[in-house]
Amino acid sequence: VVWSIVIAGLPLFILLVGYHRWRKICPLAFFSQIPVYLRRPGTRKASPWLEEHYYYIMFGVLAFALWLRLVAINGNTVALASFFVLISIVALIFGALFTGKTWCNYFCPVSLIEKINSEPHGLRETNNSQCVKCTACKKSCPDINQENGYWKEIGLRSKRFAYYAFPGLTFSFFLYYYLQSGDWNYYFTGNWADQESLMYRVFSPGYNQWTAGFFFFEGMPRAVSAVLTLVAGSLAGFALFSKLEPSAERWLKRQQPDADATQARHLMFTIAAFVAFVNFYVFAGQPLLRLVPWLGTLGPIFAAAVGSLYLARRYSRTQKAFAEQTLALNVVKRWEWEDTRPPKDLHEAFLIHTARSAERKTGYAQVLQAYQDAVRETLADGFATREDVQRLESLRNQLQIKKADHEKLMATLAEEERSILADPSRQPSAEKRLQLETYRRALEQHLKLALAAKGADDTFLKQLRSEYNVTEEEHAAQLRSLLGGTQEIAAQVAEKLREVARCAETIQALEAEPAPSHALLADILRRKREWAADLLVGALHLDVGEAGRIVREGLCGSDGALRESAFDTIRARVPAVSEQLLAVQPEAPREGMGGRTLTDQLRGHTESADPYVRAAALYALAERGELDLNTLHRLSEDEHELVRETLNGLTQRMGSKAGASDERFRLTRLEKMIALRSVPWFASLGPESLAELSRHAVEDYYTPGDVLAREQEEGDTAFIILSGEVVVLHKADTDGHEVEIDRGPAGTVSGDMAVLDPAPRSATLRAGEAGVRVLSLEGSAFRDALAADPAVAHGVIRTLAQRIRGLVQRVGA
Repeated sequence: VVWSIVIAGLPLFILLVGYHRWRKICPLAFFSQIPVYLRRPGTRKASPWLEEHYYYIMFGVLAFALWLRLVAINGNTVALASFFVLISIVALIFGALFTGKTWCNYFCPVSLIEKINSEPHGLRETNNSQCVKCTACKKSCPDINQENGYWKEIGLRSKRFAYYAFPGLTFSFFLYYYLQSGDWNYYFTGNWADQESLMYRVFSPGYNQWTAGFFFFEGMPRAVSAVLTLVAGSLAGFALFSKLEPSAERWLKRQQPDADATQARHLMFTIAAFVAFVNFYVFAGQPLLRLVPWLGTLGPIFAAAVGSLYLARRYSRTQKAFAEQTLALNVVKRWEWEDTRPPKDLHEAFLIHTARSAERKTGYAQVLQAYQDAVRETLADGFATREDVQRLESLRNQLQIKKADHEKLMATLAEEERSILADPSRQPSAEKRLQLETYRRALEQHLKLALAAKGADDTFLKQLRSEYNVTEEEHAAQLRSLLGGTQEIAAQVAEKLREVARCAETIQALEAEPAPSHALLADILRRKREWAADLLVGALHLDVGEAGRIVREGLCGSDGALRESAFDTIRARVPAVSEQLLAVQPEAPREGMGGRTLTDQLRGHTESADPYVRAAALYALAERGELDLNTLHRLSEDEHELVRETLNGLTQRMGSKAGASDERFRLTRLEKMIALRSVPWFASLGPESLAELSRHAVEDYYTPGDVLAREQEEGDTAFIILSGEVVVLHKADTDGHEVEIDRGPAGTVSGDMAVLDPAPRSATLRAGEAGVRVLSLEGSAFRDALAADPAVAHGVIRTLAQRIRGLVQRVGA
């Protein structure tokens, strides 16, 4: 009954009822949690070595248990009872020594069976089985989210071994009954369950069919022959699936060109689990089922059908689909229309959301905010990485999130990850406990977000005090407590001040060595410095009157006296941060005076949360010939495509004898951004706008005399001149004689009239005597840049006015 019903039905039961339901009722889990129920839980945590290798341990414990079955407990009731008592006691001891579900997650042999037969997610969606009082006993806990744990651990070598060896272990266990007796009747008739005295001779040489180790080598002790069979079967299974894995990866890439090694590993895990499951039910339960003729055949068929259903569900699952589903659930969870149920289709959700918000004209902004909050929660839960979120293009397309908005959002979240510290658990005062506690939490969250990314405004703070009925004095007390008590917010203030100082130091060094790439990086860092200063001013409630101006000018300028004045103003308005300011204040002037070399500073900026800073710093390092292997290796796996593309372009040129000047290499997107910013019209654009503009800019080269654009033809392309010059020609008479009216040198724009006015081109553009290298810019992208930044429009107007003035002068002459 135990072996043919209870144990035999366990994998099928777990698959049908669900992983989390089984985790809640598992008897061994109950014994391991007894110390928790008695309020005497263990405190030890699994070591890093155990986290890396625990699959070996679970597999070994399972193999040992199967060996015990073959040599002792199959036919002896005392041995069977002793085994169950012993393993329950072991689970209890582990629960008393280790925290949480360490036994279940790292040692229990049943856990391996649970994982192999239900990962990455089962046939049914079930609520998780997380502990009420989580002690973080395991990274990527399967009780919180099983699939997250599966994808995070899929690269472990120990997991690979356990998955691949498991089918061989399962088959060799049943095969041993044949190898021991010489036929299958010994197993299928259940005679092995009637050998109570067998356990007393397992280490002695055999002498007949019932005591033999192998039927062809009766004298070998049964304990030895069973070990050899299980080990040989496990190694054979591991060798077979390891050999098939490269072939599976090649096949998968032919079917899905974007598939990677992780997806190939998942495919092999799926096949291995299916093989083990079906193989197990060819034998499991048969000694009992064959007592009823039709059950012996129906049982394996039913098990194979269930296994096939799970195979189909599991095979098509991808890590990207999991990340996208998690993020989608977080988006829909923020559905704000109470009279309309949230749809499952996210695109439909967007349409409804936008339609319902049309009168307020904030539909897209609300969807974008919900998307940002959902991404923040998904990343905080650890269910997806920023790299995963970067790949979820289909989800962004359903929500119609613009790529530029997504990149701004990811940069903001990266800043938050570096700025937001752990939540404090300090108890508030006794009086007005509930009121002040809830207000303090809201104020703390507001300050964290204000210092991290979102900024703050006085109106919101007034509204917050009004909602919680908190006086100005009580607000000041809570602010002092947050800044001076836990030191958390004060530490964030200090970090923002350090960030301002670091930016100022690098800007000064870059300005001392003028170069187009340095100009781009310096501009990005200025914006970053101004942003950090604005966050400080808003979060500390200094944005009213003279105080805000003094702090902004002091933090964003290079004057030491102004900086000192800014520090004095912050200290006077927010005394609780004085200690932090004393730690930062001496550091700021030292950094500002160039205590570190520019190369050191650039290497530091390659670790910035801002991808544009990382890419520009990387390029500047390459120009200086200071790229090191550590930086190359680290940025080769960067989450942002701009950084990876910049690195790839630099790597290719480093391998070329001609070096970076080799014109065989096309400009990278960052180089296009540098070139665009060198044009006065686009110098005021931020990095996001430059990146968007560069997407539509195509590099072209024209030999001397080539026509870029012809007079009277329709055109919708402007040309940014990188090198050489363009000759502007106009037909002077009806004979078609062309007269040179202007020349466009490097750093200027030609052909812009055609994209500003839909009329035919008013002049012909030809490449000069040395040829010309240009960026061809689509008219729509040019007009978008014109509309996005008033400074661009101002530059265009000024240029057109100069052209008209020059034409009038020529006509007058």
